[in-house]
Formats: sequence, structure tokens, C-alpha cells
Amino acid sequence: MSFARILPAQFCLLLVAVLAMRLGFPLIMIVPLTGMLMVALCIPWAEVRFLMTGVLGLCTLVWAVMTVMRVELRMAYEQPFIRLAAILGGVTLFNAWAAWLLWSSRMACAEEQAETRSATPLAQ
Repeated sequence: MSFARILPAQFCLLLVAVLAMRLGFPLIMIVPLTGMLMVALCIPWAEVRFLMTGVLGLCTLVWAVMTVMRVELRMAYEQPFIRLAAILGGVTLFNAWAAWLLWSSRMACAEEQAETRSATPLAQ
């Protein structure tokens, strides 16, 4: 598993931690949770990767909802909103890409393990 496939997912978890801090959650809860999630990404078990892909998918949904809410708020106050929509839309797409990258790396690891099992002869 390449570290380059895990790095965007870890960055997305940090972005969600920043969003949680912005929404008023205490720092004492966010730092250990984010640290545990980032360490979980380094575990090569397929189940953990599946769970983390789900977490990143939910983060994508949270960012999409946040984007819509913030843009509607800006539009209601007749303030400029296009730059905000572009930035938060980019963060949402980045989260979706990181989830897809983690999912595809999970599938690649499963295929690699299947190939090594079929290539090794059975011990007798």
C-alpha cells in the first residue's frame, strides 16, 4: 500500500477536525479522535480500510451540506458567494477523491493478496 494513497485521506480527516472546531466542538475531543482515525488508516486490514472509506464518504456528505448551507446564508444576506461555493465545493470534491482513492487501494490490496495466495504452492 502506497503512502501516497493514504495521505489525502489523512488530510481530509484534519479538514473535518478543523470544521468540527469551527462548529464549536472542544479541541480536547477532536485531537485524539483524529489521531486515532489517522493511525487506523495505516493498518493494512481490509475491514479497517472499508470503515475508513465509509467515514470519508460521510465527511464528503458533511462538506456538501455545509457548502449548501453557507452559500444559502450568503445569498440570503446578499453577500458574494461564488468564491465560497468554489472553495467548499473543491473541499467536497477532494474528500470524495480521497475516499475513492482509499477504496481503490483497498481493492488493489485485495487483488494483490489473491495473487500471492495463488502463486505460492501449498505446503505438504
